[in-house]
Amino acid sequence: MNTPKFMQNFIQYMYDHYSKDGGKLLVHMGALGTLFGSVAQLMAVVTDKKLDKDQKRFLLPQEGADAFVNVTMTYTVCDLIKRLGDRIVEKGKFLTDDLAKAIIKIKPELASNIKDWKKIITPADLKNHKLTELLKNPRLLNIFKTSSDDAIKNVMPALDKALDIAETHKNNVGIITTIAASVLAANIITPYLRNIIASKLQKHSIKQEAVEIRKRQITENITTKRPLPPSFKAFKNYNPYHDVSV
Repeated sequence: MNTPKFMQNFIQYMYDHYSKDGGKLLVHMGALGTLFGSVAQLMAVVTDKKLDKDQKRFLLPQEGADAFVNVTMTYTVCDLIKRLGDRIVEKGKFLTDDLAKAIIKIKPELASNIKDWKKIITPADLKNHKLTELLKNPRLLNIFKTSSDDAIKNVMPALDKALDIAETHKNNVGIITTIAASVLAANIITPYLRNIIASKLQKHSIKQEAVEIRKRQITENITTKRPLPPSFKAFKNYNPYHDVSV
């Protein structure tokens, strides 16, 4: 049985966008999962027959605010920290020994120890370009700017090996930082912001409810035990709560 065309396209899309960046996949899937969970929670409130209109009117704004905070924080915090991890790797600030050794093999005559990888990919190179970009385009490296095509061709296997290790390392760092960021967002930042917003919504709802109760009291004339006498007819429609702010 042949795989449907749309499924082939989806698989290819996932491979192209996430095969070398597992951290980005976690960010997007985490935000999407949070969004679906929030929508399900809102629908549960809307369809719950045990809740009357007043209860739903009170709960829906809170659930909507929770959904907004959950999705926004999950995406923004995780994406921000994940990008920070990527930047650290791309600027050569957090390299493994395996990656440093692979870089040295590009030009071994310049290195006497593992720290000498910076003689091959210099701080000046990294200031203007990403690490993976430099490994993909050796002409950007100061040590190869005047080299012949044959010289570049000879070092391409070492460059490709170093690039493969660099991309794997970057992917691993991205996954770790994304997981850490999701824990931070879900357990610290999101609950804090959600409580602040929920408190404000609750205060607003209480004020609204108080105003509605007062209006009903006046409309139903339950503020007095007996009807007003004829001499008070002029004050019958007086509303002592007309200036209550919402």
